[in-house]
Amino acid sequence: MDIFLYISIALLILMLVGLAVYLIIGNTLYRLILTRKGKMLKRIVRYFECEEEYKIFNDKFEKITISSQDGLKLCGFFRDNNCAKLAILVHGYGGNHLHSAKFAKYFINRGYDILAIDQRCHGDSEGRDITMGKMESEDLLLWINKMLEIKPNYKILLFGASMGASTVCIASGENLPSNVVLAVEDSGYDNADRELRYMFLQHKILSKFLYKIFYNYTKKTQELDLKRVDMISQLKSTKIPMMFIHGDSDKIVPTEMVYNLSVQIPEMRRGLYIGVGAGHVHSYKENERNYERALGGFLSKFNM
Repeated sequence: MDIFLYISIALLILMLVGLAVYLIIGNTLYRLILTRKGKMLKRIVRYFECEEEYKIFNDKFEKITISSQDGLKLCGFFRDNNCAKLAILVHGYGGNHLHSAKFAKYFINRGYDILAIDQRCHGDSEGRDITMGKMESEDLLLWINKMLEIKPNYKILLFGASMGASTVCIASGENLPSNVVLAVEDSGYDNADRELRYMFLQHKILSKFLYKIFYNYTKKTQELDLKRVDMISQLKSTKIPMMFIHGDSDKIVPTEMVYNLSVQIPEMRRGLYIGVGAGHVHSYKENERNYERALGGFLSKFNM
């Protein structure tokens, strides 16, 4: 009997050690990737640095705030150009409103009012956890309502880059106010699970095994099922016209994802521009003339 008792104790110890290792690895990866203090967040932000462009926010922008459904203070930067058209600009993972500067300048030149937001867990907005578009899209809906309190007759364009693009895709599938008439996504992913799995596999040290731990930990302890953060399913419900933009040399979000997204929108309501030789969210920077021609043509087609 003693030998069976020892075996049982040994198995229990192994199970507890295995559980401890799982929790330590899962928590470490989660904090690294999906929290404000994560090193991946700080690493990505350097990819978008362009301080010269940031100067545009020194002129005529005012800081406004809203509260999220879970009680976070969210910040946005609003410029009133005395226009009935509004562009809401949504930055990507690791960024903040400053990283919307180039797009803000484009829409300012077209006369739009501008709202450039800091997504939760970024910039001046509160929050510890990133949800890859899930909660962020709910925040975006609150921003839309906030702006309609300021000008009830706004015609609103949603514009998102990278994770912001995916945030816009999710929001576009919700029951939007009729004031929201167009959406543009630049370099968005089609599903949070596929995107993060792809990023893991770019690093030899991060194997499929580690991603499985990360995915399961995130699902069980944070109640965030990354597979359900799905832009494709949301786009099936989208009623507004949308334009899709992607660089054909994107090493962060695979270019094939833009085709998975765009095919969900009927051709008559769809725009598509592929930036030749462009990396992640660099299609505009790579060829400003072609980018503006494509985007401008889409906006003009729908009287925006």
